[in-house]
Amino acid sequence: MLNIFLIVTFIAVFSFTRFVMLKKEVKKINHQLKDYTQQKTNKKIDISLMERNIEDLATEVNRLIDLHVIEKQERIRFERELKQAIANISHDLRTPLTSILGYIQMAESTIVTEERQEYISIAKTRAKRLERLLLDFFELSVIESTDYQLKSEKINMKNVTIEVLMSFYDQFNDKSYEPIIHMPENDVYLNADESAITRVIENLISNAIAHADGNIIIFLEQTDSTVRLIVKNDAHELTQTEVEHFFDRFYMADQSRSGKSTGLGLSIVKSFMLKMNGKITGVVKDGQLSMICEWNSLEHD
Repeated sequence: MLNIFLIVTFIAVFSFTRFVMLKKEVKKINHQLKDYTQQKTNKKIDISLMERNIEDLATEVNRLIDLHVIEKQERIRFERELKQAIANISHDLRTPLTSILGYIQMAESTIVTEERQEYISIAKTRAKRLERLLLDFFELSVIESTDYQLKSEKINMKNVTIEVLMSFYDQFNDKSYEPIIHMPENDVYLNADESAITRVIENLISNAIAHADGNIIIFLEQTDSTVRLIVKNDAHELTQTEVEHFFDRFYMADQSRSGKSTGLGLSIVKSFMLKMNGKITGVVKDGQLSMICEWNSLEHD
């Protein structure tokens, strides 16, 4: 009888002690969480009582803290990029607007008809640039919306590339460029949205013409699994670090030497490529910039 009493007493004391320890540990965790939520500390939850359920609770809380830290870092990065994008947008909009207003004022004050026409012509050109910028901004916002879907159809990449290159004939002439074009003998097929492919090629060619130091080279090639379009141009002053930012919106490339902005053209290219499950990379090597687009290919017909 005494033994039973002692056993029951021991169990009761043990259970009570265990309950007190658990309550103390929960109180400790609660205090640590309050310190974290009040931003008094960035420390994770630590425990002193080795109990399975308490350990599991602390582990899950710490995972939640890790996710919160990652989300906070992403938010800070996004806010920093947004501020930079707004600053660059402001620069890209302000420059043509200032130019337009200046030439309009000169046109209003000048007497010579020829000069007035020249100023109006320049103002018109700047206005078109501003219009293109705003249209690009709208296009990018549409492309990146979740509701925007591309078609998937079998297209002949070789034909599309040649058609786009022909449309740039006058611009190549104006710059005295003679592009070097490498095309496969066979047709090249892939499943994609033809209008999106056309826009990608147009933007890459436009970017090459605007920023090239000299030669422009266009490659189209196909392997068993991949179609690759490569647009190369001389770019002796560029670094790989600058190129890695080319797809950022309104990235101001090479500010100390030219102050030119890459605008939105390459951001639009990247957004289209992502929508088509493709990939685009920029590489600078031996004074040449290569813009490389890759898609999954179809078999030769």
